[in-house]
Amino acid sequence: MKKRELLRYLAETLSFAKALERFPSLTNEKLKSLLLDASELFEEVQAKEKPTSGKLTFYIDGASRGNPGKAAIGVVVMDGSGHVIDELKRYIGETTNNTAEYQALIEALTEGIRLGGRVVHVFSDSELMVRQINGVYKVKDVKLLDLYKEAKLLISNFKDFKIDHITRDKNSKADALANEALDNHLKGV
Repeated sequence: MKKRELLRYLAETLSFAKALERFPSLTNEKLKSLLLDASELFEEVQAKEKPTSGKLTFYIDGASRGNPGKAAIGVVVMDGSGHVIDELKRYIGETTNNTAEYQALIEALTEGIRLGGRVVHVFSDSELMVRQINGVYKVKDVKLLDLYKEAKLLISNFKDFKIDHITRDKNSKADALANEALDNHLKGV
């Protein structure tokens, strides 16, 4: 039985005598309306949090003003139909651009797990990170090694994972989100 169906059934058929005793200002109609609203809200949350196909696409970017410098990440989350379902941006402190790129990947992978993704495709304009994740380059920087290991562990949660390098002009939305997070931090927003 689906929770939404159960809430709707309760709203339409349950006797509310005990609830009415406990909350004297509550009427049968108010309680029924509340349960109906809850069932609709549950349906909306389920639709937003769990893409039905299990397919997710992420466009990610890490930005650093200075290297190292103030840094932020931007992530565009798309469902299996190519619709944007979320946009994430966050200031991450003072770090290098490569660290910011890995932080963006980790944020995307964590979000993918939260959303119940099974098939995940990531696009990034960081050629270094993409080639490291794909095993083309070794991770020589010890500061990146822990982030690399964390990303690989998160990747193991998906049935299918792919990461591809794209040019910066094809990653403009994720880049804009990262820069917006940086600008907001600098403005104190």
